[in-house]
Amino acid sequence: MKLSAQLIIYHLRQHFSAAASSWLSSEPHLEYPVIYQSPGPLAGGKIYISDDPDFLVPSHHLSETLVILTGKSRYLEEDDYPNLCILQETVSAVSVLSFLQEIFRKYEEWNQGLFDLILNQPSVQKLIDLSTSVIPNPMTVIGLDFTVIATGNQPDSQLKDGIFGSTEETQNVVNSLKQDSNYEEAQYRTGYFYYPGNHTAPPALCVNIRRSGKTGYRLLIRPGELPLDDTFGFVAEHLASLISYVLSTKSVAEHDTLYPLHRIFHNLLTNSKADYVEVSHQLTENGWLSSHSYQCILIKTGILDWKNLTLKSICSYVENFIPAACAVEHRGNVVVYINLDLCDFTLDEISQKLAGFIRDSLLIAGYSRVMLGHFNFQRQYVQASISIQTGSRKNPTSWIHHFNDVALPYILEQITGKLPAYMICHEKLLHLKYQDESTGTQLYETLRVYLQNHQSATKTAAALYIHRSTLLYRIEKIEAALKSDLTDPDELLYLMLSFYLMDQEEKSKK
Repeated sequence: MKLSAQLIIYHLRQHFSAAASSWLSSEPHLEYPVIYQSPGPLAGGKIYISDDPDFLVPSHHLSETLVILTGKSRYLEEDDYPNLCILQETVSAVSVLSFLQEIFRKYEEWNQGLFDLILNQPSVQKLIDLSTSVIPNPMTVIGLDFTVIATGNQPDSQLKDGIFGSTEETQNVVNSLKQDSNYEEAQYRTGYFYYPGNHTAPPALCVNIRRSGKTGYRLLIRPGELPLDDTFGFVAEHLASLISYVLSTKSVAEHDTLYPLHRIFHNLLTNSKADYVEVSHQLTENGWLSSHSYQCILIKTGILDWKNLTLKSICSYVENFIPAACAVEHRGNVVVYINLDLCDFTLDEISQKLAGFIRDSLLIAGYSRVMLGHFNFQRQYVQASISIQTGSRKNPTSWIHHFNDVALPYILEQITGKLPAYMICHEKLLHLKYQDESTGTQLYETLRVYLQNHQSATKTAAALYIHRSTLLYRIEKIEAALKSDLTDPDELLYLMLSFYLMDQEEKSKK
């Protein structure tokens, strides 16, 4: 395996006092070292070690050759002369040769071991495990969807269920990464590159692993013993190329296919002809009984999640955070079903625990009603969808919407789907409104307050700040205009609904 001048000088400096050129090649051009025999020429791709006091550095630059000088007190007069290293005069050429041979042997054994694994037992984790002998820093191979494929030299405690972002601590890192322009830009990089990190994510030496022309995975080398610069860039690229080969020949397990509940709910959401009786049997076999109560939560993702492929991270986080929850990806969003009989939390506790996560992750959530049994899952998903759609129009600054809070606005929107409010509401009430506008009377608003106070004259008069006799006079005029004594329950419901419709129409005009 060929090595670079920069890598060689790094290892030399671990054992010797060495002065080197300011420019050292990071390209792996160099083969095993030799002791220079004067007056032979200096060939490209070679490491020459010389303790000859009369050795003269050639006038032409050596871009693909490394010269190591010892045996004489020397000074590096030209810092810009490439690929030149000077050791202490007491260091023998033979000891340097022996040291570098061991370095080359170490990398050769590593490289041969990688190829042996690929031929016999291809595994990304085994490639990473073997590579800890030359890269002692923490390493991770991660999907762009934050699925952890393999790790090395680091504890797995933060990588629960193989999804980075599945815990409170790592989810904060994921949130910071998806809002980081440097991280977003990194997916288009080729070759090794340095990611500077941010306030929650550490820096890393990275190599993107592309599949079908797009970055699908990434090798990350975190801060540690080795520097995160050009020195080990080609080593990272070499390892990433072999990882890419393994990934191209082996499928990586998908989150949704690992667990029976995921498959059941994924089928239920995507198959309009799903057999609910069979679904009920499958859920029962997995401990989710028809006698249990369930709630559906739809988590709507945004452009940052689509760009950074964080859906799996969100699914895993919710399942780790909420007991008895099953989270699946659907139409670019996350659908969560919670078995409330198996969950240790109350409805309020679930809402409180998810509220901070939803807010900090820049998400929007819709909550369905709690319903009993297995035959309302699809309807609960519709309820959660309606919660977001209607709730976002009603209160666009809120990130959490409950169906019970939007049920009435939803009904009103459905009523006016084909005809405007003025063509649906109580006709005589509409005339009363127009009369008020032309004459300055207040009968329309008086009727509204009268109905809101359950036809209590005392409460209505107090609310309007008028005398009770004045109110009774207005009620008589209202009853005459409507030709009604305001006792029919159906008419009262129609009148109240008409007020809501007219209010909604007025708000839409603003």
